[in-house]
Amino acid sequence: MYLHRVTAVNFRAFGDRSTGKHLDLELNSGLNVLVGENDAGKTSIVDVIRYVLLTTSNDYLRIEDDDFHVNGLHQATELELEVELRDLSKAQQAALVDWLTLEKGVPPYLVVHLRARRRIAVPVGGGRHMAPIVTISAGKGGGGPELGSAARELLRATYLKPLRDAVAELRPKKNSRLSQVLRAHKDMKGQATNNFDKTKPDKQPATLVEVMAQAQYRIGTNTAITDVRDRLNSEYLKELSFERTPLSSDIRVTAEMTLAQVLEKLELTLSPPSTVSSDISCERGLGYNNVLFMAAELLLLSDGGGDELSLLLIEEPEAHLHPQLQARVLKMLADKAVGKKIQVVVTTHSPNIASSANVENLILVAAGKTYRLTPGETNLEESDYEFLKRFLDSSKANLFFARGVAIVEGAAEAIALPALAECAGRSFDANGISTVSVGSVGLFRYARILQRKDGALLPVKVACLGDLDIVPNDVAYIQGKNDKIRNAVPLKPGQKEHSKRKLEDYTPAEIVEVRMKKVERAQGGSTEVFISDHWTLEYDLLRSGLSKATYCAIRLEQAEGSKGYLKKADFDSTLRNAQQEYDELAKNISLEAIAAYAYERLESKKASKAVVAQYLATLVSRGDFGTGETFFKLLPPYVQLALEHLVPEASA
Repeated sequence: MYLHRVTAVNFRAFGDRSTGKHLDLELNSGLNVLVGENDAGKTSIVDVIRYVLLTTSNDYLRIEDDDFHVNGLHQATELELEVELRDLSKAQQAALVDWLTLEKGVPPYLVVHLRARRRIAVPVGGGRHMAPIVTISAGKGGGGPELGSAARELLRATYLKPLRDAVAELRPKKNSRLSQVLRAHKDMKGQATNNFDKTKPDKQPATLVEVMAQAQYRIGTNTAITDVRDRLNSEYLKELSFERTPLSSDIRVTAEMTLAQVLEKLELTLSPPSTVSSDISCERGLGYNNVLFMAAELLLLSDGGGDELSLLLIEEPEAHLHPQLQARVLKMLADKAVGKKIQVVVTTHSPNIASSANVENLILVAAGKTYRLTPGETNLEESDYEFLKRFLDSSKANLFFARGVAIVEGAAEAIALPALAECAGRSFDANGISTVSVGSVGLFRYARILQRKDGALLPVKVACLGDLDIVPNDVAYIQGKNDKIRNAVPLKPGQKEHSKRKLEDYTPAEIVEVRMKKVERAQGGSTEVFISDHWTLEYDLLRSGLSKATYCAIRLEQAEGSKGYLKKADFDSTLRNAQQEYDELAKNISLEAIAAYAYERLESKKASKAVVAQYLATLVSRGDFGTGETFFKLLPPYVQLALEHLVPEASA
């Protein structure tokens, strides 16, 4: 049995069904990872499940007035939460037969429906707050009978809250998690027998209860213990006793010798690290104790057997864990979801967690809407999923938590673009925009992650910035097809014709076709593609109002050389010289000629584009080239369009 569908109407961020703003989410039977920015609705989805199914830890759960959806000044008076459970075993069907939904051609399944209504009447003269009226019943829309308590016990979910205190959860206490894990073990049933004989105290105990009974007997007959007990009884309690109600005490491990009492005395702890003796008590960190806690819960779910629902809800499994351990935890959850048939629903804000999961297991939650990234629901092809499985790392997984995404080809764009946006009054940080560098090959693959097969628009704007990669005619250090024909350059063996590289090699129609192919490969939904106006980002910057700044950045990179840094005095002198050199060039040659001349160092790979971008970011952030709209108008046209798509209005 697994949780197949979760529905919510007028619950927190999820609105009315008629507006299409309600929750209707289908879950995988294995691992489900909910990703998205804060306040998107991830916790609300988990709470829908908790409120309807309850939890094994018996959390106090009650619908409050704040749970009813608010739209403007209007708050809903009714809400509905519903879960659908599929793939019930024969034993589970038998246990839940009175509440099953039967449809022709479909195996019997269970629907649990919660309806709540606010009591908005205010008592005369005030009075205590009246909690909402809640009913829970079976069937779609709650049309079936009220769900019995025995059925609800079978359906409880295991829930690990965010920022949990794992150490406290693992300590001995009534109905502790460890005692539940141990009670679920198949061999635990016979451990409740108690045949301990005080006349034969040295006989080897056969069960856990007998072990405790023997220990209790030995403690009770210990000289130090009996002396304290006897003195307490004779010297104090006797004097406080009435004749008919004498007081006496005993010292023992537990008052009741039952298996439950024995198991609740046990504590689950991590062994000391290898550098510490196993006989020494050693407190371990919060992170590793959280790992232990999650492992114990998975063991309980996998060993529980019976008819119960094996569903684990974990909010922020990354709590207290370093990045590498986060990845190992996610892998364990994914493996156990398959191997032990445990359904796992995880919410996370960690790119490490998101990148460790397969893309098809991710569910993007944005602005109260859910978008499964499973095959058939995105524009990703089968090969894209395989590509992303290998190359989607934590830096790229930032796109799942952003309000907007700039997908670029290289490190230089990833460094320069946020700095240019900041100076233009369209700050990426302030607007929740992530920059993801994916390389030219992966650009179109990453672009399709957030594109829906049904054409739905995600509330996450995506701008893909790519290079046109057609060399301008006046770049003499690169030969195109026509250059090679004019210079009678021979063809290489097996080559039918020289490759087209320069603008003159293409007809106007072919140039449009090249541009459109790049656009159409990645564009769709809320994703727009912006291709450079001339050649590459750096060349286009040299052709724009930031030509001088880019030229100076190239000279600063050249001065840095292999040192990897520039002292302030060297920086200042190099910048002065570069500015003077640029001004002299501008008097004598065109902007296009300056761009071709300066770009040669980048094209020949004598200069690092990333370092040039770093210096450019430094120069523009000083404000020497203007700010806001003044600076915005200096940018290459395609960069302006990309920034307008991501951040339509400049900040004041």
